Amino acid sequence: MTDQVLLDALDRLRGTGPEFDGFLANHGPMAAEALTHLGGSAAVPGWVDGYRARLDAAPEVRRGITDDDWRERLGDAALFGDWTAYLRRQAQELSWRDLLLRWWPRLLPGLAASATHGVIRTAHAVRSLRAAGAEPHPLLVDELAQGLGFWAARYQTLPGDPSLVGGSDSVTALRRLPRLDPAIASEGLGIGGRLVSLCRLDGLAEGLDEWHAPQTPDDALDELIGAAARVLVAREDAPIAFCHAVTAPAAVRLVLPELPAELRRASVAASWQVVGGIVAAFASPRLPAEAAAADADPGALLETLDARAIEHGDEHVIKLTEAAGREYARTRDVTLLVGAERFRGRVSAR
Repeated sequence: MTDQVLLDALDRLRGTGPEFDGFLANHGPMAAEALTHLGGSAAVPGWVDGYRARLDAAPEVRRGITDDDWRERLGDAALFGDWTAYLRRQAQELSWRDLLLRWWPRLLPGLAASATHGVIRTAHAVRSLRAAGAEPHPLLVDELAQGLGFWAARYQTLPGDPSLVGGSDSVTALRRLPRLDPAIASEGLGIGGRLVSLCRLDGLAEGLDEWHAPQTPDDALDELIGAAARVLVAREDAPIAFCHAVTAPAAVRLVLPELPAELRRASVAASWQVVGGIVAAFASPRLPAEAAAADADPGALLETLDARAIEHGDEHVIKLTEAAGREYARTRDVTLLVGAERFRGRVSAR
C-alpha cells in the first residue's frame, strides 16, 4: 500500500529539476521517502515545502534522445531534460520492473553518477514501487523514470574492474588502497569532480582487485557497508563523501531482490568500486581508526537516533540515518549507528 504522505510529497516536488545551484542533487524525493521509514511522516509536508524553495525548475528537452543514440549521450548533463523525457516514454511502454531491468545493467558501470545520487534516487523509488503492489501510482513510476534519467545524464565511470576474488577482506582491502594526494586538484566540482581525478592515481585498479567478496551478494554487501561505516566513524574531513560510501551500497541492497543472479554479483563489484573510489579520493592520509569497529550501546542510540535525524532536517542526515538503521537491523554492527550519530554532528542542521 502506498503511503499517501509520500505521494503528496512527490506531487509537491513535481516540476523540479534533478539538480540545483549548478550541480547539487535534488534530494527531495529520496529524503521524503526516507522520512516515512524513520517514523517522520508528520514532518514530511513542512520539510518538502522548505526544501522545494531551494530547487530549480525541471530542464526542458534540448535535442531529444533515441534508441539509436542513447549510448553516446550517457553522461551528458546538458541533456537532463532529454534523458527524463526519454525514460518517461519508456515508463509508459514497460512495467516498472522491466524498465529497471532494461536500464540497471546499462547504467551500472556509471554507478558513481552525481556522487551516487543517481542510484540512490533510483533505489528509493524501487522500494516505494515494491511496497505499492500490483498497481503503483503513476507518481511512483515517474519517480523511477526520473531517477534513472538522472543517473544516465550524470553517468560516471571509475578506474578498475574489480574481480572480487582477491586475498583480503573489505576492511583490509580498503586500508591498503592507494590514496589521492590532497594537493592534487579536483578535475571538476563536488565529489564527482574529485572522483575524476582518480585517473591520476597509480595502483587503484590493482588495489580494488584485492577484495575477496563473500559469494552471497547480501553477505558481500554486509561486509562492504560495515567497512565503509568504519571509515565514516573514523574520519571528520569529508563527511558527505564518506556518507555516500555507506548510502550507495545500502541503496543497491534495496534493488537487489529485483535483479537476476548475474546482475547481483556485478552490482556488488560496482558498489565496491565506488566505495573504494571514494576512500581513495578523500581519505588521505590514512588513519588507523578506519579499520576499527565502534563500541557503543546500541539501545541508547536507537532510542534517539531517528528522532534526532528528523529534528536535524539535513537531507544527508535523514538518508544516512535511515540506511544505517536498516543495515543495523540486518547485521547488528553498532558501527553503523555510531556513524550516523557522529555524521549528524558534523553537518549543519537545516
